[in-house]
Amino acid sequence: MAKWPLIIFASIMTTTNTKPLPIHQQLAHELNIRAEQAQAAITLLDEGATVPFIARYRKEATGGLSDVALRDLETRLLYLRELNDRRSTILETIKAAGKLTPELSTQIYSADTKQRLEDLYAPYRPRRRTRAQIAREAGLEPLADQLIATQNDPETLAIQYLQPDTKFNDAKAVLEGARDILAERWSENADLLANLRNYLTKNAWLYSTVVEGKETEGANFRDWFHYSGRLLALPSHRALALFRGRSLGFLDLRLGLSPELDEQDPHPALLRIARYLKLKADFSESASAHGQWLARCCRW
Repeated sequence: MAKWPLIIFASIMTTTNTKPLPIHQQLAHELNIRAEQAQAAITLLDEGATVPFIARYRKEATGGLSDVALRDLETRLLYLRELNDRRSTILETIKAAGKLTPELSTQIYSADTKQRLEDLYAPYRPRRRTRAQIAREAGLEPLADQLIATQNDPETLAIQYLQPDTKFNDAKAVLEGARDILAERWSENADLLANLRNYLTKNAWLYSTVVEGKETEGANFRDWFHYSGRLLALPSHRALALFRGRSLGFLDLRLGLSPELDEQDPHPALLRIARYLKLKADFSESASAHGQWLARCCRW
């Protein structure tokens, strides 16, 4: 089966209204077949025909599509339909909340994976009251913006936002509130998330250790008690063994970078966050108070 890329090139999008092309045209583009072949296969599948049946008895209708091509088409068809259904739901939800802008609408229509859709939806998802929300309600968002836009001493700025009768009654608490606002804002930045996720996809290592006290009970998984290796080079049978060990409670798994990169200070991910957001964060010991504060926000 073909391995579908994370990003479907913009050429499959219309240039006039940002909406994706009809599914049969998208499938034709991705599978390198004619649109008529894709539409015929979709029609047969929707009528209940199976892939083996179509490949053997309906070659004249599909232009001779092989069972492999039909299987890829069927899998991708399901994904694109689920993607479009989720897209419609997200658009309706955000529109009902009165927060749908032309720019956001364009981004949502251009989203080519479910993960990208969920990243775009994250800031608008209904949720419980967060620490960042409490800080915003206390009027600390302008302070967070100031701390990004200027290089002034954070405590000097924070003093202007003290609220004696609330939890934000000292500079430390006020700065923590501003930090919570920025951390939530960054964690919901769909483009930053995509940047970090793609970086991790290419560079991730999987680490496995035995759960303390499970050495005897989990003896069948002893080969994975102290394991590490590149995620992209991980064979499927090994991945299944590791996941099974975790599901049974014998193994702890974590994603990271190579041992050399994971031990770097500052961590490469921190530098990537600061660079992507164009922050004046400074991770050195001699950094200014402002640079150190932004660095702590990145770590947070």
